[in-house]
Amino acid sequence: MEYLKTNYSDIKEVMIGKVPAIIIEPKEATNKTLVFYHGWGSDNERQIFRGNIFASYGYRVVLPEARYHGERNVEKLDHGDKDLEGKYILKVIMHNIEEAPSIFNYIEENYPGNEIAVGGHSMGAITAGGLYAFKKDLKMAFIFNGINNWKELVRGVNGLKNQDKIDEREFRINEFFLDMNPMDSPEAFKDRPLVLYNGEDDDVIDPAGQESFVKEVEKVYEDKKLLDFKLFEMTGHQVTTQMLEEAIKFSKELAGF
Repeated sequence: MEYLKTNYSDIKEVMIGKVPAIIIEPKEATNKTLVFYHGWGSDNERQIFRGNIFASYGYRVVLPEARYHGERNVEKLDHGDKDLEGKYILKVIMHNIEEAPSIFNYIEENYPGNEIAVGGHSMGAITAGGLYAFKKDLKMAFIFNGINNWKELVRGVNGLKNQDKIDEREFRINEFFLDMNPMDSPEAFKDRPLVLYNGEDDDVIDPAGQESFVKEVEKVYEDKKLLDFKLFEMTGHQVTTQMLEEAIKFSKELAGF
């Protein structure tokens, strides 16, 4: 991790309750904190380079470690196994959401008066999208290659499973996502700054699912400029430099974050 350290930020590892996290602190004082969640098969250490980019623009960045990932992968899950992904990914997102209050409390206790945003890529973007719907005092959300139409999310995840039917526990997890579907609560997003960037050629999360969410939620936006949905040409399931540049530009110029 040494090569990821810069002269413009400090990096420290902390435990927030049971959640290992990395905090990237800009050298200059800031009152803006971004909680950024990693995707399936990744970990928080692999988000440090990306986090340094945000930190260089004045954001404190908190990188939580998801369950079954990084140092929390005590079960040694093979993240390349699609059947295992189908069985675990919704559970991991639900755990992220359940653990989020402790992270927000940590920020409020250690950095009082801070404005807080959420963001993430893929699985992390889905987490961030849900949190943004549930927690109305979050200032904005950076959603990269995510999907806020959780009905389509559940359908896609179930398609990964190599089984004819799901067990009761998986059924209950599915019900959680269907009951809490952000797409069913468009008013929760009304005129709140929202970055929704997807790769046009993404073959992991179909961008059409996110587009369906946008078509629903844009109906309640009076200030359409605050809803920033873009499909990036010749881009798959990845966060590009262009995406980061456009997101930070939106945040600074339109969102005021």
